[in-house]
Amino acid sequence: MTSHDFAASDDDDFIDEETLPAASLGKRESISRELRNLLYSYGDNKVPYDKTLETFERIVTGYVAMISTRALKVGKPGKLNLEDIYYLIRRDHKKCTRVKQLLTMSEELKKARKAFDEPTEF
Repeated sequence: MTSHDFAASDDDDFIDEETLPAASLGKRESISRELRNLLYSYGDNKVPYDKTLETFERIVTGYVAMISTRALKVGKPGKLNLEDIYYLIRRDHKKCTRVKQLLTMSEELKKARKAFDEPTEF
């Protein structure tokens, strides 16, 4: 998968690792762990090759940076909004459906947590 596989991507939208703040580079271990689990869930080895993980991480972080940058350009200045991201992926049926599923699941989890947090009367 190349940078051209992303919907109408511009090279300006991808952020080079040298431009990232040190704090975001410190979170790399957490991201790598999540991506390793994602690769495993899709049939890769439990411990994927380092090069595979690095490439996948670069693709994912590049895509997230690109979508975030575009969402900031589309929406209110300086504010990243879920509706702006949804607007950007509106023509991709698979992505829109998945976002709707995740939002629904998130709301259900919030309601379930709230139900457990509320004290019950005896």
